[in-house]
Amino acid sequence: VEKWTPAIWQYDLGSDLGGGYYAYYYPEGVISETEYKNNYAAKLEEGQDQANEYEADYTPWKGLYLSTDEKDNVYSGNPESPASEEFKQAFASAAKEIDARFKSKGYSDYRVAVVDDYSLRIELPASATDSAITLQYLVKTGDITMEKGGETIDALKKDGAKVSDLIKSVSVATKYKTSYLKIKLTDAGEEMISSIKSELSAAPTDSSSDTSSLTTLDIKLGEETLLQVYQDNVMDNDKEIRTFFVDQENKAQVETVKILLESVLENGGFDLSLTAGEVRNFEPVYGEKTLNLLYIAVLVALVALLVLPIVKMGRFGVVSGYATLSYLIIVGLCYAFITGAAFEVTLGSILVFLAVLVLVHTLQYRTYNAIKAEFELGKTVESSVKGGYRKTVFGVVDIYAVLLLGALAMLIGAASLHTLALQTIICVVSGAFINLLWARAINFTFLSASKNKYKYFRFVREDDDDE
Repeated sequence: VEKWTPAIWQYDLGSDLGGGYYAYYYPEGVISETEYKNNYAAKLEEGQDQANEYEADYTPWKGLYLSTDEKDNVYSGNPESPASEEFKQAFASAAKEIDARFKSKGYSDYRVAVVDDYSLRIELPASATDSAITLQYLVKTGDITMEKGGETIDALKKDGAKVSDLIKSVSVATKYKTSYLKIKLTDAGEEMISSIKSELSAAPTDSSSDTSSLTTLDIKLGEETLLQVYQDNVMDNDKEIRTFFVDQENKAQVETVKILLESVLENGGFDLSLTAGEVRNFEPVYGEKTLNLLYIAVLVALVALLVLPIVKMGRFGVVSGYATLSYLIIVGLCYAFITGAAFEVTLGSILVFLAVLVLVHTLQYRTYNAIKAEFELGKTVESSVKGGYRKTVFGVVDIYAVLLLGALAMLIGAASLHTLALQTIICVVSGAFINLLWARAINFTFLSASKNKYKYFRFVREDDDDE
């Protein structure tokens, strides 16, 4: 029996409301000021000469220290601009690609920032349950290769041969509540796997057994083995490899490895390795009490938007109440499911949600006033309603069209605001649907069932004796 989960429970909090995790990453040959001082103090205990030698090995740059050792290929020889051009280009390329990897992961709230020119600070929201493996894998660099029995496979020994010539695509699939990495092979890849499949060992049935003597096809990034392919992982048609099996709940781990492989296959590795600092927590950007205050503010706003329309517009205000509930349901479901499992609620998403909800009610009140103006001209209630809607419809369309175009422009032009733009589109389209169709349909349904149509709108005709 499947367990039903309310849509509201699908939401995670962004770092501005729920805090998160962060870690610093330093290229080889670059260390933090703290690490330098600690190492210098340790050398000083050994003797002044050792401390002086260590001091000569590094040059300061902002909050970092860059190695002057030629083998690290970091130092330019100029203390005023200590980083070499080759190192600068390699770091810039790596930073750009790592940011693209985290974007591919689908987080609506993450940050990859360059600190002091030559280090990275990466932040993930606390809701990222797979943050440990993400922070570990998506910063890996190096060239990708394949080895069998510790030696590069024959297909890659040819001049100009690349692993990307053997792999067509990488994807994630789920079967029998197990997620796995699905690697589709090119024709050359099929030929390669067919030639070595009989030499590969069967997958061990006991994870605790010794696997050092088994023959596997190892997919490596630099010196690190990412995946081990056993004979069991090769499909019968030799067109596909399935590996890295985890529980369905841990599907995000497989997706992380897939993003890394796709990135390296498409863009190659980098002549730059990154060392991770300690992963630490940080508090919500706006403070721990902000979320409670937001709950109160949203509740007050919803109550006000349910009560005030009834006070001001009578039973037509009840239609606005139904509009509010409909908006909550539509946007709530879209927020939870359309934007994906990695979606986080941020302060921006809440403000957009409330702003469009207020707009829905403002346009409802504008329509009511237009109907009232038609009625005061001496028209019947039915005629006034039709006239009021007719005179306001183009204004409503114009407002939502402008908002939708603005949201689309933000979606296309502002990469850092991609999810907020998507949330805005959801709110705007939902609001337009309610103002132009849904609320109007509810109003006509209620009005046709009303016995006293004057009372329905709280209209008073001065020349009617019974009013």
